[in-house]
Amino acid sequence: MKALAKTKGGPGLQIIETDIPKPGPGEVLIKVKYASICGSDVHIYKWDEFAQSEVDHLPRIIGHESAGEVVELGEGVEGLKVGDYVGIETHIACGHCYQCRIGKKHVCKNLKILGFHRDGAFAEYVVIPAENAWKVPESIPKHWVPIMEPMGNAVDTVLAGDITGADVLVVGTGPIGAMAVAIAKAYGAGRVIASDINDFRLNIAKKMGADYTINPEIDSLKTVVMDITNGKGVDVILEMSGNPQALESALSVITNGGWVGLLGIYGKNIIDMPLNSVIMKNITLYGITGRRMFSTWVKTTSLLDTKRVDLSPIITHISSLEEYKQAFDTIIQGAAMKVIFEIG
Repeated sequence: MKALAKTKGGPGLQIIETDIPKPGPGEVLIKVKYASICGSDVHIYKWDEFAQSEVDHLPRIIGHESAGEVVELGEGVEGLKVGDYVGIETHIACGHCYQCRIGKKHVCKNLKILGFHRDGAFAEYVVIPAENAWKVPESIPKHWVPIMEPMGNAVDTVLAGDITGADVLVVGTGPIGAMAVAIAKAYGAGRVIASDINDFRLNIAKKMGADYTINPEIDSLKTVVMDITNGKGVDVILEMSGNPQALESALSVITNGGWVGLLGIYGKNIIDMPLNSVIMKNITLYGITGRRMFSTWVKTTSLLDTKRVDLSPIITHISSLEEYKQAFDTIIQGAAMKVIFEIG
């Protein structure tokens, strides 16, 4: 089969030919139909510090946001059948550690991530644990289904604290930030403000429901936010940028007692943060990783099935695996939102 892999250190990826994997007990073989590029895939493409610390073996077929058709069942699999169309939960939990036993599989101590710790889904076929296959209703467009995985990250970030009636600042309006805008509105947020230095992304955030957009390279974030909120500041910050300066700027406009959802991945693990300000303003910080397995998938499915969230604006490019370099470079240049590989 054809696959997109990281075969050596340094920037770039390679198209390879490899054997179709076989499902073991409790696993299923998926014929991949669609897969989308995640920000973490871009880290691997660039081969930055984060990627080097997370990818545990080379060569590695990368990619995790994907959807496809079940074509083979491993021994003991129940609840799925050949022909089912599924989205894929990409966090593979061990099932026996303390976190798994208390219902927190998304933070499993022995967590493996598709495309990082085992071969991923930028390929014609992928093997996953059967429990990680999520059947979706026919009402959801098939090419949307890969995006349900990152959308789950946005759902968990938006719902980390009380959002109802809140003034919300979304920092970084890449695909997950743009989805967070729509999800916040769907769950009853008050005014939703989107901030980004890329006007292309801000325009899409507006289509996703942002009430206000700010480019901090043009206008003062603090001045505009304080004007919008009549001097109060925002109740909630959803930090999606992974930019230390953006986080620091956002923290200057949060009201006392507010909360921050942190999802952005920073290029370096250690950053400066104004902790005294966080303490004195009684700010709550939530670190978000992955999606809750599998309650978040229920919420994501409901939002799309009931048409409360429309993903059309964020799908800006559909490509083939062979066109991967152009696809990644377009994202890096800030000229794309979600790029989907049409594989099947």
